[in-house]
Amino acid sequence: MLLKKYVFRTLALAGGLSLTTLAGWAQMPMPNAARPATGAPLPAMPAPATAPATTTGQVPGPKGAITPAQLPGQPTATPTFGQPGAPLTSPGGALSSPAGAGTPAGAGGVGTPGALVAPGTATAGAAVPATPAAAGKFGQYPIAMGLAQGVALSPTPSDTLHVTLDQAQARFMQANFQLLAQHFNIDVANSAIRQALLRDNPNLQMEINAYNPNTSTFFPLKKQTDPQNPTGGTFVAQLQQLLDISGRRSKLVQLSRTGVAVQQAAFEDLLRQARFQLVQSFYNVVAERRRLDFTDQERTQLGRLLASYRERLRLGTVASYEVTRLELEQQSLERDRSDQLNQLTQDQATLRVLLAAPGTVFISPEGSEFLPPAPAVVPALADLQTQAYALRPDLRAATEQTAYTQQNLAVQRSLAVPKLLVGADYASQGNTYVHYFGLQSAIDLPVFNRNQGNVQAAKIGIQQSGFALNGVHLQVEQDVASAYEQLQRAIMLRQSITPDYLARTASVSRDAVADYNRRLIDLVSFIDKFRAYKEAQLGLIDISSRLLQAEQQVNFATNAKVF
Repeated sequence: MLLKKYVFRTLALAGGLSLTTLAGWAQMPMPNAARPATGAPLPAMPAPATAPATTTGQVPGPKGAITPAQLPGQPTATPTFGQPGAPLTSPGGALSSPAGAGTPAGAGGVGTPGALVAPGTATAGAAVPATPAAAGKFGQYPIAMGLAQGVALSPTPSDTLHVTLDQAQARFMQANFQLLAQHFNIDVANSAIRQALLRDNPNLQMEINAYNPNTSTFFPLKKQTDPQNPTGGTFVAQLQQLLDISGRRSKLVQLSRTGVAVQQAAFEDLLRQARFQLVQSFYNVVAERRRLDFTDQERTQLGRLLASYRERLRLGTVASYEVTRLELEQQSLERDRSDQLNQLTQDQATLRVLLAAPGTVFISPEGSEFLPPAPAVVPALADLQTQAYALRPDLRAATEQTAYTQQNLAVQRSLAVPKLLVGADYASQGNTYVHYFGLQSAIDLPVFNRNQGNVQAAKIGIQQSGFALNGVHLQVEQDVASAYEQLQRAIMLRQSITPDYLARTASVSRDAVADYNRRLIDLVSFIDKFRAYKEAQLGLIDISSRLLQAEQQVNFATNAKVF
C-alpha cells in the first residue's frame, strides 16, 4: 500500500515525464527507512551523475534537413520536457541507436566520408554531451529510448565505410568489376575493325626436282650442261595473290565500326542500370537504418516497461493480462526488427558488390535529408520523353543494331562474288624453255554457291531488328510515363506532410505518456496511441524514400540528371 501511494505521489510531482522514467522508478528498491511519512513532502529523485552509453553511429544530414525532432518553424535547440518533440528519456540517461553503424573509435564524431574506419563503442560510464549540434542527426526522433548497459542491438561490423551518394558513384565507376569486365567488349569490337582492314596474304610456292631416274640421284641441282640429256637442275617458283573485286573489305570495316557503336551503347546501358541499382540500394539502406533505429527505440522502451510490469505483477499490483499484452507487443517488435535486419543485410550485400567492398565492411550512407522537400519545378512529360529519345543508350543500341543488320546484308551479298586470284610463276629447266616466265589468274564460278542462305538470314535479321527497335522505342516511352506518374504521386504525398501535421504527430506520444501518467487512459489505449505514433514516423520515412526513389526513377528513365 505504501508503494502505491509513493508511486502516485511521484506521478503527481513528475507529471509529463516519460514512460521510461516511470518504469525505471518503479523498479528501484526503496528501503523502509527511506519511505516518507504520510503527508510529508517527497524528496526529489536525484539523477545519476553519468549514464553508460554506446555510440550512436548516426549519419549527419545536410544543413537544413527536416527531422521529426526539428519541425518546420521550430528552433533547432534541443527540446526540453514539456515542449513538443522533447525526447522521452530517463533522468540523466544517455540514449543510443544501433543499426550496426558505430562511430569510429577514437573519433570525435562521424568518420570522414569515404574512409574505412574501425567502429567502436564508447566506454561504459562515459557521458554523452547533449549539445545542439547533436540535434537533427540521422536516426533521431521525438521519442529516443535508451539502451540497457551491455546490450547490443545488432552485431558490430569490423569496418565502416562512410560515403555520400556522389562518393559512392565515383567509387562505383572506378572499382565495379562488372563494368570493368563489360568494357573489354568495346576493345574486342575495336580489334575487329583492325582485323577487317587487313588484306589477304600472298601465296608463294617453290618446287625443285627431288629425284632424277636417269642418273638415279637425289636432288640433282647441278647446272644443266647437255640439253639432249637432262640430268636435273629443275626449279619452279610461283607467287599468287587474292584480289577483292566486290568491295567486301570496306563493307567489313563499316560493319565492324557499327559493331563498336553497338557495344559502346550496350556498355552505357549497363552502366545506367548498375548506377540506378546503386542509387536504389543506397536509399534503401538509408530508409532501412531509420526504420531499424526507430524499432530499436520502441523495443528498448517496451522492454523497460515490461520489466516494470513484471515487477508489479510479482507484487500483485497489476493483472497478468497486462504483462501478457506487453509480451505480445514485444514479440511483434522482434519480428519486425528481424525482417528489417534481413532486408538491410541484403541491400548491404548489394552495395558491397557494386562498390567492390569486402564482406566485413558496413557501408554507412550519409548526406540524405530525413524529409526532403518536393521539387519546385517538374519538367513536362513531353520534354522528358524527348530527353529519353535522345539520351537512352538502349534505344541507341537498338538503332545501331538495325544499321548493323543492314550493313551485314551488304557484306553477305559481297560474299557471293568470288575473289580473283592473280599470280606469276617461273620455271627453270621444267618447261618448254630453259627459263619459263608465266602469268596466272583464276576465279571461282558462282554457279551453285552464291551465299544464298546467309543473304536470306541477313534479310530476316533486318526485319527482326526493326521490330526490336519499335519495341525499345515503346519501352522508353512507357518508362518515362511510368516514372513521371510515380513522381507526381510521391510529390502529392510529400506535400500532404505539413508543418502542422508534423507538430501534431510529434505530440501524440507525449500526450499519451502524460495521460497515462495521470491515469486518464489504460495500458491498451496507451499502446494504441503509441502504435499510431509509430506508424506516423514510419510513414514519414516511407514518404521520404518514395520521393527520392521516384526522382531517381525519372533520372533512370531519361538517362539525364533531371533531379
